[in-house]
Amino acid sequence: MPYSVKQVAAISGVSVRTLHFYDERGLLKPAFIAANGYRFYEEPQLLLLQQILFYRELGFKLKDIRQIATRRDFDKVPALQSHREVLEERLGRTRLLLETIEKTIDRLRGKNQMKDEDLFAGFSVAAGQDRFEEHVNLGGEPNDCKVSSRDTGGSLCVFEFSGTGGGPRHAHTQQDEWIYVIDGEIVVESGEGGQRHLSAGESVFLPRKVRHGWTSTADAPAKVIDVYQPAGAMEDFFRRLGEYREKPIHEVLTTQELHDLFKEHGMELLGPPLTGKWGVDDDGRAVLKS
Repeated sequence: MPYSVKQVAAISGVSVRTLHFYDERGLLKPAFIAANGYRFYEEPQLLLLQQILFYRELGFKLKDIRQIATRRDFDKVPALQSHREVLEERLGRTRLLLETIEKTIDRLRGKNQMKDEDLFAGFSVAAGQDRFEEHVNLGGEPNDCKVSSRDTGGSLCVFEFSGTGGGPRHAHTQQDEWIYVIDGEIVVESGEGGQRHLSAGESVFLPRKVRHGWTSTADAPAKVIDVYQPAGAMEDFFRRLGEYREKPIHEVLTTQELHDLFKEHGMELLGPPLTGKWGVDDDGRAVLKS
């Protein structure tokens, strides 16, 4: 039975825009395109999409998934068995993390004498490393995941960003954000409260639905810890941004596509970065002006 793009999006949870993106990248081509230009997918494409989602869940980059899944000798059964083994290993790790969380809660409530070293049972991410060794870069600047939503059952995720930019002004519809400055200095704009400077050791809490944006000062790089609670789709959002390496994302997507991308990941795009203004060119793409 052939499925339209909208039908595939409905049953898989993958947006129409993402399915178009996979097609453009040669990762997931439709079974056929009707005379009216509509894409249609059949069972082989649905099974391939499932594989793509499994690999994304396991932290693979799109270019690596394409190399694996489009090989002529690619066999779905061994791939699924491999996914199961990895997920079972992660399940054991998640159970250990949950046990650590419960013990820590009991310690904070004075119910046990948990050893200090037991606070860190279940995970350890070295300096300069990413939780899953993905090393996502935003405009060439590293944004390493330190605690994943997979570790916390979606309750929160934590990133370490090193660079100069904090992206365009936006608001999270369902998430609170907390930023802690490790090194350097940043400027933060939040709601109607104007801008404030934060130095190393200072932090700011940004409630959900509040317009905000930030950037480092004087074009000097800063290092910050960025926490989102609940985790939402932030990890996938940053992976998507990291795929645009040759050009800034606003030079690739139209303004409408950019708004859709933010909305797809639980955010509202509300304006340009703190460092400039946006215009719109003849192709409908944002142009950053100083």
